[in-house]
Amino acid sequence: MKLLSKNEAQSSLRKDNDELLETNLRLRQFERNVVGKLNTIKETYEPEKLAKLKEFEQFCKELAVKRSKLLQELAGIEQEIVKKKEIYYGLIAKQDALDEKIFNLHEQESKLKLREAFVVDLEQKWRNKNQ
Repeated sequence: MKLLSKNEAQSSLRKDNDELLETNLRLRQFERNVVGKLNTIKETYEPEKLAKLKEFEQFCKELAVKRSKLLQELAGIEQEIVKKKEIYYGLIAKQDALDEKIFNLHEQESKLKLREAFVVDLEQKWRNKNQ
C-alpha cells in the first residue's frame, strides 16, 4: 500500500469529492427528468411508460443506497489512512533514533580504536626505548 503525501491525499480527496458531486448532479438531473416524465405520464397514462418509470425510480433508490454505502466505506478508509500514517511516522521517528544511536556507537568505536592505537604505539615506543 502506497502512503500518500498530504498534498496528494488532499488532491485525491478533492477529486473524489468532485466526482461524487458530479454524480449527485447527474442523479438530480435524472430525478428532474423522471418527475417531468411522471407528470406527462399522469396526463397520458400508458402502462409501459409507467412500468419503466417505476423501474427507473427503483434504480435511483438503489444507486442512492450504494452511494451511501460507498461513502461510509470511504470514511472508513480515510480513518485507516490516518491510523497508518501515524504508525508510519512513529516508525520513522524510531528509525531516526536508532540511526542516531548507531552513529554514536560508531563514533565511540572509532574513538576507542584511536585510543587503543595510541596506547599500543606508546607501549611499542616504551619497549623500544627500554631495549
